[in-house]
Amino acid sequence: MSVKNKLTMLFKNIDSTSLEDLPKKGLKIGVKFDNNFLGIILDKSKVDIVDSLDRMDNEIVTDEISLNEFLEGKKSLIDLIIDGKILLRGKLSNLLKIISGISNESFKLGLEESNICKVLKAVFEGICNRNDEILKQIRNFNAAFQFSDFQGNECCLDISGGRFAVTEGRCNVRPTASISAEREVWNKIFRGEENIGIIAMNGEAKIEGNLIQAFKLKTIIDKIL
Repeated sequence: MSVKNKLTMLFKNIDSTSLEDLPKKGLKIGVKFDNNFLGIILDKSKVDIVDSLDRMDNEIVTDEISLNEFLEGKKSLIDLIIDGKILLRGKLSNLLKIISGISNESFKLGLEESNICKVLKAVFEGICNRNDEILKQIRNFNAAFQFSDFQGNECCLDISGGRFAVTEGRCNVRPTASISAEREVWNKIFRGEENIGIIAMNGEAKIEGNLIQAFKLKTIIDKIL
């Protein structure tokens, strides 16, 4: 079976009624791989598969080999994003909503299995560094943010020279702000179920340091999660 047919069958089997927090207007997602295109229009009542879309909430650009590796569970979504094999435009949480509605145990998102540093590397280096709108927003933004999950996993996000860089461990410089939360709380943020601002107000996340710069980082995260 061709990759396009595999993808079509998976999309058609999505149970849209089971999807939580689906936007009222629905979602339009396009998948480009090599010379192929497949569009999905998803709302609470039905799923439509189309050959073209004039507007997309998300666009996924990849190649047939990488897409097939994901469909067969050989590589996780997080790994493919980090490796530059999948380019994602739009919110990562939208894609996770779609995948959650597909009954296929072979998929590997890599969200639960990866440490916080690996997921943040996918978000900032794999997605943000390939998003022209976000890169324009950080052109004059220089900061370092320390992240922790209270389980000994720490990583540093360095924003300088108009790029994002994520490294494991403590920041080599004094961080602009530190953001800490339990791993399950981070997973809620990555899945788009909560945002850092609300979680901080609820006391589920601890933010220390320059709150103004931390809020600026939040506005960036809100664009992709």
